[in-house]
Amino acid sequence: MQKLLLLHGALGCKNDFDAIQKLLSTHYDCYTLDFIGHGSEAASEIPLSISSLAHQTKVFVELHQLQNAFVFGYSMGGYVASYLHKQTGYFSKIYTLGTKFIWHLESAQKEAGLLNPATIAEKVPDYAAKLINKHGANHWGGLLQKTATMMQELSQHPALSLSDFKAISCVMAIGLGDQDKMIPLEDAIAIKNAHPNACLDILPFTQHPIDRVTTELLVQRLSYFFNL
Repeated sequence: MQKLLLLHGALGCKNDFDAIQKLLSTHYDCYTLDFIGHGSEAASEIPLSISSLAHQTKVFVELHQLQNAFVFGYSMGGYVASYLHKQTGYFSKIYTLGTKFIWHLESAQKEAGLLNPATIAEKVPDYAAKLINKHGANHWGGLLQKTATMMQELSQHPALSLSDFKAISCVMAIGLGDQDKMIPLEDAIAIKNAHPNACLDILPFTQHPIDRVTTELLVQRLSYFFNL
């Protein structure tokens, strides 16, 4: 059975994929992990960056012999998968969804400004409760701050440039929800055009948050792409 690695997004955890993994596991041998600072790894004090997450993933890949695996990377997970493949050439195919590869300083500052723990706790208590449940009461606030810092650093020092996508040898699908307000369509097209062997996949009636993505639709798109 073909191995499939699932990589979650910023502020998420591996449990975000429970419903997706249940459907995919009938056809794929699925693997997933919590990134440092997230979920079961929330207590980690390793600095949060694309390179540190890629190193963590590399160790996981080598431990579970996932070289040549397919990868689904949601949001930040897609960035990590692409960066790691450029460094190692490990993966066979990569499908990213809602991955913001191009960070401008203005958009990074805007997104970072939304990640204030006190403001979220006061104005969006339900979301704060979800973050506490995922990452723990002692760690969720720090994770927000580390994520905000990483976003701003990516706007000034991208881990991947457009020219770097020419060196990503595996087939890629750049997935984007048609209602995703975080990723401009022109940015997704720019990434697709920069890669020598990539396609653009637009999911209808789909917003950015993973819990707003229709599970059956996503599994259908993943299965089609991976079986090409």
